[in-house]
Amino acid sequence: MRLYIKQDKSIENQLFIVYDELCHEKYYVKGNKDKLYIVDLSGDNLLKIRRIFLPTLKAFSITAQKQNIKFIINNSNKFPNCYFYGIGWRVRGNVFIKSFDIIDADNSLVATHIKRFSPCGDGYELNVINESKELFSIATAICVNLEAKVDNPRMQTV
Repeated sequence: MRLYIKQDKSIENQLFIVYDELCHEKYYVKGNKDKLYIVDLSGDNLLKIRRIFLPTLKAFSITAQKQNIKFIINNSNKFPNCYFYGIGWRVRGNVFIKSFDIIDADNSLVATHIKRFSPCGDGYELNVINESKELFSIATAICVNLEAKVDNPRMQTV
């Protein structure tokens, strides 16, 4: 299933909108940079993302369907390492340029993430292969995109 993630600031406390293949709104990501919720169109909370403050790591606790996983980004060197706890996943690719795959413990592809211009506008494409883990795949993509949008200051030449 192909989904598109686009940053949105049109409504207070709304950070991202997730669109389906036909560019219909499917999920909203609401909250602030410390606590986020993925909600459906009727406003029901489906998943909660909470930032865990660690000195040198970016860590997130993701809770949905009575399951909790941790997603950790260690960006202290040139090539960031990503780790999952509570689920047998790993990240292949580069989260800095937002081109990465989520791989399951049996080396099957769970999802791919890439920056793409789509019919829905400029944003990120998330192709979810394992639809039973769709919400966790979206949450992982949101965590990566949130870090790029919120915490990484950019130098601008004048």
